[in-house]
Amino acid sequence: MHAVLAIIQKDLLQWTRRPLYFIASVLMAILILVCVGGTMSGADNMPFGLYDPAGISDLSKNLTATKRFKVNVYQNLEQAKRDLADQNIVALANVSQDPLEDSVEILTGGNNPLIDQQISTGLLAVLTSGTDELNLPIHSNSLVHVDFGLRDYISAGLVAYLCYVLASMNLGFSWIYEWMEKTYRQIVLAPQGLDAAIVAKMITVTTEASLVLWMAMAVTSPLVGYTLGHNLGGLIGVTILSVFTFASIGLCFACVLKTIRVYTMTVTILGVSLMFVSGIISPIKAMSMWEQRLAYALPMYYAADMFKGVMLGTPADFVRDILLLLGWSIGGLLIARGLLTRNKATM
Repeated sequence: MHAVLAIIQKDLLQWTRRPLYFIASVLMAILILVCVGGTMSGADNMPFGLYDPAGISDLSKNLTATKRFKVNVYQNLEQAKRDLADQNIVALANVSQDPLEDSVEILTGGNNPLIDQQISTGLLAVLTSGTDELNLPIHSNSLVHVDFGLRDYISAGLVAYLCYVLASMNLGFSWIYEWMEKTYRQIVLAPQGLDAAIVAKMITVTTEASLVLWMAMAVTSPLVGYTLGHNLGGLIGVTILSVFTFASIGLCFACVLKTIRVYTMTVTILGVSLMFVSGIISPIKAMSMWEQRLAYALPMYYAADMFKGVMLGTPADFVRDILLLLGWSIGGLLIARGLLTRNKATM
């Protein structure tokens, strides 16, 4: 216990002496939650043209209400088409001025499929909102009515991804430098000293990374408007467990890769791959079968499932998720301990 406390005290002292690293970590987490989350959840206030000089439809009000469109009303159809060609607007709704026809033509530039799909999503929300002005045989409903949006859904997944990023980077840099510099030589070579070093490092990395993530969420949640939910205790517990799991896995990579350059490149590429294959953005069932099997075999899917459960209140199998993350943690620590025991002779 004395060795564990000595290492923790040393780690915390180093952490307070490197404020730039702490500030950079918080800024990175904030930028990912704000910028990456905003990009994934789709564009807001897209300039949208509307040609309806007779005011036959109520599209202007309904499109503005979706908060995805900034509506420009045109009295001249040719001018509207020129603005569309010049990309001053992303789409143009041409409402038929024949009261008996009741039709709307949507024109887009056609050179940005992502924007075109977001336009379709926003228009679907308008056309299925029960408006009387557009009498279309389209109705939508859902089994569970929720009070969160796509931004909330994306942010919950990004928090799980940040647990991986902060844990692996914090663990890798500190452990590799200290092991290579033989900082813990006396402790590691003592009886049970290796176990003390591992325990202490897991405690400090989990504490530091969790604190950075909580600060980033506290700043970005009111800034961009995503929900943290009302289960504060659950959010804290899920964060600690997820960070601890990824720190344990990161320790294995640090023991095998040994150099900062190779470690950083490996965990960065792996992290981006995990983010896209773990159901953070697209539903698992919408992926190909091999991607589904890969997602179910990796820990980030279960971390994201728990974060969505505590932040959004969506159904989550917490028992399964906790047990599997603990299994990954124990497995990672056992493998790392075996590798470190074999490498003790190099100290």
